Amino acid sequence: MPLSVLYMAVKLLLCAIKTQVIYNGCIRGGVFLKKLSKFLLIIFFICSSTLSIEAYTTPEPSTKTIKREIKMGKKAVIEIEKTLPRVLDPNKEAHLAMITGKLTPFLQRDLDYNVRILEMKEPNAFSLPGGTTYITTGMLSFLKSDAEIAAILAHEFVHADRAHVIIQNAKNAKLNIITLIGIIAATQGAGVPAMLMSNGLQTAIMNSYSIDMEKEADARGIDILHKAGYNPSAMLTTMERLKIERLKKAYVDPGIYQTHPDDKERVDAALKYMKDKGIEVQRKEAVQSLKIVTTNVSGDILLTVDGHTLVSLKESKEAENIFNELTIKLNNNLELELAPYDIQVTERDGEESLFIRGNNIIKKSECLPEMPTLNELRKRINDVLNNARRENPLSNYYQ
Repeated sequence: MPLSVLYMAVKLLLCAIKTQVIYNGCIRGGVFLKKLSKFLLIIFFICSSTLSIEAYTTPEPSTKTIKREIKMGKKAVIEIEKTLPRVLDPNKEAHLAMITGKLTPFLQRDLDYNVRILEMKEPNAFSLPGGTTYITTGMLSFLKSDAEIAAILAHEFVHADRAHVIIQNAKNAKLNIITLIGIIAATQGAGVPAMLMSNGLQTAIMNSYSIDMEKEADARGIDILHKAGYNPSAMLTTMERLKIERLKKAYVDPGIYQTHPDDKERVDAALKYMKDKGIEVQRKEAVQSLKIVTTNVSGDILLTVDGHTLVSLKESKEAENIFNELTIKLNNNLELELAPYDIQVTERDGEESLFIRGNNIIKKSECLPEMPTLNELRKRINDVLNNARRENPLSNYYQ
């Protein structure tokens, strides 16, 4: 989920405050807090000064502003990496560069798109003016596939490509000035409580990007994923799973900590966009779910889906052939979006068969005597699907 640099700095500052030892009402460990406060102030100046210094910035991004945006981004990079630990891992960086290289040909402007890793357990990502994007180690651990990594990066690249930071700060000029004064006051001596209570700061964090900008980044990101050969459904799965991740956290005041209050609106908009574009929603590859595996255990052959046994037979050539056919057909037809009525046992051409969305999976005559009945097999398939969906119970799989 995208975050502005301002939001990231404030959140880090709050986390630091919570971890300090408090004696007689005084916060200790002030050196670290002062560094973070200084970082917050500098980044805010970088991102907020664009309106007052260069009021000619237009809502529609232009190639004329690219040099200025890259310069702004480079200033922000220096300050960020003075304060936050950057991870220098050649393998991970090369992998991110490979994904970036597949996405950038489909962006509008030729910015300096690059991805850097920050050491942070929380799953986060944010982009800077000019194209530099940061992703945390927590986010990389959270994402389940290259498609989900590509979805996060595409979304953030669109924010940079469309100059959303500049446009949003232009809209919030009055708010930014008020908030900046509050931050200056808060960084002097014992001003932290004033900053925590600042309604202006809360509003600035909550509105780091407008909902329209978020939906634009989602929609354009979906197009980029589709063109680059990644599963566009990954844009949905990242949003859906991050929402679940936030719900697992202990409740805190959402005025400060809530990243985006419009998750459902964004998911609904992305679903509608994919439907209007004729893009089929297929989540399983993006989340690495419904993995079908055949294994040999003590003279038996097991056909499992996500570790759950679907069919078990005594080892034989005939059983092996049946499982090979079942594996191919289930891989081609099993989807998280299947409704119970999509899986049917019915008679066709005088023989009872198991069908998924009208596609024949196995005929009764093809089953060995020790195999479960077709109706039992249908039940087991539905059970496997329900188990897979429990990982993200808030997803609307049937829309």
